Amino acid sequence: MGQNQYLIIGGSGEAGQSAISAIRSVDPSAYLISTTTTKEPVSNSDLTLFGKRAEPGLTEAVIDDINKAGKPLEFQALIYTPALGEVGFPIGESTQAQIKETLGICLDPMLSLEERLQPKLTVAYSAFYWLSHTLAFYGSMGIAKYKADKWVLENPKNRRLVRAGTFFSKSVRGISIVLQRTMKKTNHPDLLKLKNKFESSNQKFIDFFLSYAWEHEKETFQYQFETPYRPTVRDDLTRGLAKALQNDSPITTVLGDWTWEETKLPQLPTWFQQF
Repeated sequence: MGQNQYLIIGGSGEAGQSAISAIRSVDPSAYLISTTTTKEPVSNSDLTLFGKRAEPGLTEAVIDDINKAGKPLEFQALIYTPALGEVGFPIGESTQAQIKETLGICLDPMLSLEERLQPKLTVAYSAFYWLSHTLAFYGSMGIAKYKADKWVLENPKNRRLVRAGTFFSKSVRGISIVLQRTMKKTNHPDLLKLKNKFESSNQKFIDFFLSYAWEHEKETFQYQFETPYRPTVRDDLTRGLAKALQNDSPITTVLGDWTWEETKLPQLPTWFQQF
């Protein structure tokens, strides 16, 4: 039997590096092809495709580079990690233009790659976008995550989703910077509440933001588990993807030490259906 080939879009970020560790743990002889937006090789990858952004044309650029490297276009799994979009306002207030722009990064390139490459599995990442704190500031990113949840359930045989708790990453740092800026000129009650909490916290905003998210996760889920809550770290993402590659559930959720599987959409406010 030949080597299984995997394609990781965004291999140098936290999610990408955790994905590489997970694949190596479940399939040690795998051949890993990773993309990066930079000119730096992706750690622990067999082949790096440089200067690749999550945008229209990504599929053709990836296929061209793989062909040039003389590799087959056959993949055991496609792992898609990019997560960028407009944040800092309630999800329900996302405009069509904001949603379109966010989907153009977080979802559309993955759908295009999935359609052209037909991997055995396509794996996306999601978050707890429906908790009260995320509803208030996750903006059009929340719609992208909702659509990814719907996407995985349309074809649970060939698709997987890893849902993870809040962990420190470039993406989270970016969200916190935008959110801090938005809070200065908001009249939204939930964001004003957040602003007041921050001002009395004596913390740097990124530290405040992470502990605020972790507090909400603990409040929401601790009652289901005997082991104490702890924040999610890169190793938890590794565990989540390793499980997703080996089990039949469409959604694998990791939150600190806790892991569970889901087969349907979370309980969401009904207004999500308009998107």
